[in-house]
Amino acid sequence: MTRISFDTYYDTYLFECAGHTEYASAGQDVLCSAISILCYTLRTLLRDAYEEGKIDRYQEDFSPGYVRMDFALPDDSAQILDSAMAILRGFQLLEEAFPDFVEADV
Repeated sequence: MTRISFDTYYDTYLFECAGHTEYASAGQDVLCSAISILCYTLRTLLRDAYEEGKIDRYQEDFSPGYVRMDFALPDDSAQILDSAMAILRGFQLLEEAFPDFVEADV
């Protein structure tokens, strides 16, 4: 099972995605592929925003079976948070469709 979480601590946000869905064998798991592309999309959004100076702090760990992104947003960054929430909605949709394989607390 893949577990996804998104937590807020004041102006700091923590995204974590851990585990493999085991929906299909390695290399054939379309559900893991869907989760991966959502992780990479969120990563691109946050990295680009950080490089443009729109995010105060950004750290990441992308390892096989584990993703962690930790970032801090200034007060005037509602657009970035809205975009991130739209991507996180994708994880919720996967949980709704595949509850035995995905747990999304976002």
